[in-house]
Amino acid sequence: MKKLYLIGKSLRHSISPLIHNKILSNFGIDAVYSNVELPDFEKLKEFVEMVKKDGDVVGFNITIPYKEDILEFCDEVSEDVRIIQAANTVKKEGEKLVAYNTDWLGFKRSLEEVGISVKDKRILILGAGGAAKACIYGLYRMGVKEVFVANRTYEKAESLKEVFQDILKILPVEWLRRYEFKYDIIINTTSVGMFPNIESSPFDFENYVAGIPVFVYDMIYNPPKTTFLEEAEKKGSKTENGLKMLVYQAVEAEKIWFDIVNLSQSFLLEILKECEKKI
Repeated sequence: MKKLYLIGKSLRHSISPLIHNKILSNFGIDAVYSNVELPDFEKLKEFVEMVKKDGDVVGFNITIPYKEDILEFCDEVSEDVRIIQAANTVKKEGEKLVAYNTDWLGFKRSLEEVGISVKDKRILILGAGGAAKACIYGLYRMGVKEVFVANRTYEKAESLKEVFQDILKILPVEWLRRYEFKYDIIINTTSVGMFPNIESSPFDFENYVAGIPVFVYDMIYNPPKTTFLEEAEKKGSKTENGLKMLVYQAVEAEKIWFDIVNLSQSFLLEILKECEKKI
């Protein structure tokens, strides 16, 4: 039996095995997908060594906080990863590990389905990690000309300019409280508010008086409605969580591993419904 994994520091919130194993079962592929928690960088190194030695491992996904760290161990990267400098999918090709990024594809598709135009909008992204990079790249591919980024570590946000200098404006995080900038779209790419710390929020809507955002997006899917989204809805904003992004990026990963391409819309809806029940 072939093996696939999701690796990350804490995966108690994850429903990725449900998604991938349902896809694998539907296509009759003799493989199993499971979660592996890696508490630190040393464990990440050990995991990579295990993958290289185990002939049954096809590949793996990566989540917080290793989407950037994993590149140190990869032999080749896709063009998207070369630009984004973060990966969420790795495939074993012979003795080589090849890195891909399907996050931006999942994000882009989920955003397009909402029907919100991003053209000429003031967009604020919270966070500056691997998920933020994929988000920015997805927005760039959708034609966005300017994106504002706020992160608790200003230097990390500033480093994004190395890749996306033409469209980025970096804000000190304290400016979110001090100045009344108006944003049409606000996107959370951090883990703030994710299960089990569901009371937290990365943005203070209570004191945000600069105008109601048209759309607020949280990449978190567990809980389905974070405090961040609840507060946005109270302001009158349309909201979306990251569940569709999760499913769509998983589909793209399966394409890379097994060339699975013919997933019907009805099957995707079935997966989404099962995920909603599980959360």
